[in-house]
Amino acid sequence: MELGCGLGVTLVLMLLLFVVYHVFWLELLLLYRSWFGTDERHTDDKEYDVYISYARSGEEEQFVLSTLRSVLENELGYSVCIFDRDSLPGGTITDETLSFVARSRRLLVVVRPGYASQGSQALLELKAGIDGMARGGHLRVILVQYKPVRRQVWVRELRRARVALALVRWQGDKSRELTSRFWKRLRVELPLRRVSGGEGGGKDVALMRLHSQNSTNSQTGLITNTVKDTQKVFNSAA
Repeated sequence: MELGCGLGVTLVLMLLLFVVYHVFWLELLLLYRSWFGTDERHTDDKEYDVYISYARSGEEEQFVLSTLRSVLENELGYSVCIFDRDSLPGGTITDETLSFVARSRRLLVVVRPGYASQGSQALLELKAGIDGMARGGHLRVILVQYKPVRRQVWVRELRRARVALALVRWQGDKSRELTSRFWKRLRVELPLRRVSGGEGGGKDVALMRLHSQNSTNSQTGLITNTVKDTQKVFNSAA
């Protein structure tokens, strides 16, 4: 009887652990990384955390500049390189592109239908990133699927990259919040950045900013609810 109860409790605990891991694996992975991960700035001589590669089209450019760049730089504290913003006038596009990619820890490639037909620079950036990984460098390539792409229309470089690289899918409004699966999944692939010294010494910058934002949102919600409750009291008294 006791043996049966012990086995039952063990099975329940194992099932509970499996469910917790299945539901919160991203959170657990981010927490583990914040404790034991290495800040790559101390192990390489790279200048940028992220180089963003994208086809130059209106909608996609808006997504890159207003969403990706803004959140990565302003909310998560990463140093971002974008060719159209950071390149110097008069330089050679090919040479500057290869230089930017080589000086970055991550190459973030934004993929959408028609990616290959929008110009050769995006493909040059992708090829440079894949070649950098093949040579055993510190560069890692991340694919961000902005819109669904049929497998048949993926160019050779993308098909090759899709097999070996992380793919993070943007899901419109569902992905806008920093607490969404998109940003958590992306943060797993991005470099870890730690605060050096001070009150937050050794802590993950992105995790600290996320907690700060959640705390601010909670305080704002508390203030809003308090104001509403006060108004109800005055209205009842009137």
